[in-house]
Amino acid sequence: MHGEHATSSSVKIFANIFISFVGAGVLGLPYAFKEAGIWEGIIIMLFVAIVSMKAMLLLIDCKYKLEERKEVRKLFKVSPIPRPDAEKGDEGGDKEEMETLMNGTSEEGVVKSGESNGEVHVLSGTKTSKIEENEHLKELNYGDLAYYALGTKGRLIVEMSIVISQTGFCCSYLIFISSNLAALFQHLTMYHYIVFMLPGCCALSLLRHLNKLALFSLMADFANIFAYTVVFWFDFEHIHNVPIHPKTMSLEGFPFFLVIAFYCYEGAGMILDLESSVAMDKRDKFRSIFKMAIISMTGLFIGFGACGYLSFGPETMNIITLNLPDGVLPHAVQALLSFSLYFTYPVMMFPVIRILEKRLLTDPNNEVIKANLLRLGMVLLTAVVVVLIPNFTTLMALVGATCCTLLAFILPGLIHWRIFQESRSCLAKVLDVLLIFMGCIATVLGTIDALKRLFPSLDPNHTVVDTGI
Repeated sequence: MHGEHATSSSVKIFANIFISFVGAGVLGLPYAFKEAGIWEGIIIMLFVAIVSMKAMLLLIDCKYKLEERKEVRKLFKVSPIPRPDAEKGDEGGDKEEMETLMNGTSEEGVVKSGESNGEVHVLSGTKTSKIEENEHLKELNYGDLAYYALGTKGRLIVEMSIVISQTGFCCSYLIFISSNLAALFQHLTMYHYIVFMLPGCCALSLLRHLNKLALFSLMADFANIFAYTVVFWFDFEHIHNVPIHPKTMSLEGFPFFLVIAFYCYEGAGMILDLESSVAMDKRDKFRSIFKMAIISMTGLFIGFGACGYLSFGPETMNIITLNLPDGVLPHAVQALLSFSLYFTYPVMMFPVIRILEKRLLTDPNNEVIKANLLRLGMVLLTAVVVVLIPNFTTLMALVGATCCTLLAFILPGLIHWRIFQESRSCLAKVLDVLLIFMGCIATVLGTIDALKRLFPSLDPNHTVVDTGI
């Protein structure tokens, strides 16, 4: 599928997974620990990590299960891909096709449908290696799984959830950048900086290919690593200067922390793409590498959040960088993170544009003016949302409670239930029900809590101190 761009290095696979998950959400974790308490936060984070990891692996199981079925291969024009940890196909015809792929021999010409550009690739009738042949295979994505399990509405729900969640991520980036710039240069407000950023965001959104941002993305990754390291350093330096008795448990902060954790671990929308980016001969290692990445991320999330709260106590702001003291190094951290997120903005907006263009335009390549207006409109929409919801962690909680719970828990449970309905074990049934139930409860509790924080008048007895903007 990915040809020469497929990843075969275990280190690169780990890095791709890690970078895809660790984003701006980690900067709101200290505030979340402040709201929920240390022990409650650690327990919730560990629980969400385990369940999220299992839910995403279920999607991969569903993908391989569907690609074994002839009717699915015909419907989606995909070819069977040998599952790394499974036996050969369970039907006679499937066995022959799987053997052809696994043994790498094909005596007749094979026509494969390319995914990247819609071209048809014709492989020669000579013997073809497994890797060469599999480079041209089209693989199922999240929307395909939802379509097969839940019908047209399933695909629509997945696509709209991705649109809303990715747009929410873009909005959170604008909040972070404008808030930090307002803290650095206090003669202007965050709203002024949002206006200043819009022309550049509009220009970046018009890019048709993300490879033009490759250098900036690499620089952004290094900027993130440096910035998180410096924040950790300031946390440890400052932690002895704040004599506090940290909150350990808080039922009031439970729904808020829960949906913040969902936000941080939401990767269901890209897990299939990450798995598909791995070279075929390395697919058997993906699960173990993915689990290692989740464990590493969980350690980072807990350490970063707990240390940030312990360092600044009740004064912890909803963006931890706003707690940093004045100085060259703290200002450099704020500037680097702002730079990083500014060039991550078009990357997060890219799938939104692709989905909307596919839904709203007949031929985006020939309807350039309409496509550009759509892109500019989405950028302006993110600015409007930021004006309406200027609080970083409240926006995180709202996105986490709605779209992230749907993509990461409810839909994986429903899809796995439908696709494996004839071969599920009792334990698998319990897990599916748990995912669906937990997702629904978290959606209700998290949305109510986020709305109360957004509109305090909804709950006169609930006092929330906005310490971020």
